Amino acid sequence: MFYTGRQQPPGIVGFAAVLKSADRADSNSAVREDVWVRLPPAAPLGSPVDCRASPPDPTSCVDPQGLGPQYAYLLGIYLGDGMLTLAPRNVWRLRLFLDLKYPKIIIRTKGAIADVGLRSAGESPKSGCVEVYSHWKHWICLFPQHGHGPKHLRRIRLDHWQEDLVTRHPGQFLAGLIHSDGCRCINRVKTYQYIRYFFSNRSADIRDLFVAACDSVGVSTRRNNRYDVSVARRESVAILDRMIGPKA
Repeated sequence: MFYTGRQQPPGIVGFAAVLKSADRADSNSAVREDVWVRLPPAAPLGSPVDCRASPPDPTSCVDPQGLGPQYAYLLGIYLGDGMLTLAPRNVWRLRLFLDLKYPKIIIRTKGAIADVGLRSAGESPKSGCVEVYSHWKHWICLFPQHGHGPKHLRRIRLDHWQEDLVTRHPGQFLAGLIHSDGCRCINRVKTYQYIRYFFSNRSADIRDLFVAACDSVGVSTRRNNRYDVSVARRESVAILDRMIGPKA
């Protein structure tokens, strides 16, 4: 069972991938046939609206039922190496700091942003890493874990709808966590060597989320020290190898 921050039903509703022929859509921009536009449906009856953008706009917010494995991966990346900052006009900047040594992870993260937010991601070079960023009013709705101060100095809990997504896509969530704050390495003991995974995070809550996701897929974990969790049993390493594999 994953942690949950609120017990009420999911509260982010509104925008879903509903396509309609432009010549039939109620839009002045529909100028010819065979053009398809994305229409935000009305909020479902009985669903509480909890858009965190300022000002709130539920009709262009996010329907958690339309999210899938890409969001679970992006959530793992965000919990490890991400943050939100407020930009002008109440637009939020999603900022993910990724190691330049792993270009495929950078590409995968940008693809997840495009899939989840339906917008492109930019890159800003930093010392030893790259900041992958994207601007949107509703990033604050997708990452309610945002708050003042470092994550390890405050409580981190998943909302109910996030918990459901992680339960459905634990492999993608684990991949995001490993790709941000984990590694796959070879441990050598005298003449014997074996592969193991490490996950390191100063937040006890985020480490607990990693352990819970591992438990859900049959992966055995061990607390190495105050901040590190390892996966070393052969069967468990094989499961993570099928889901994640070496970073690239």
